[in-house]
Amino acid sequence: MGSKSEKSRVVPEHKLYKEHKGHGKHLCALVHARKMDLVAGYAKDARYICHICGRAAAKAENLCEAVKI
Repeated sequence: MGSKSEKSRVVPEHKLYKEHKGHGKHLCALVHARKMDLVAGYAKDARYICHICGRAAAKAENLCEAVKI
């Protein structure tokens, strides 16, 4: 069985077919909108990774399902 740190990285399933709060500032939405200057700024010094798409960001608020790395 996995270690305690591995278990803490497991997040509940997210229903991505519905719009969710703050999604306009999430990296997946910004990439879709081709706002790469914002993406680069939010990704610099990344401390979190998205459980859904694998993108990385410095702040959890810029990802749909952030997991600390």
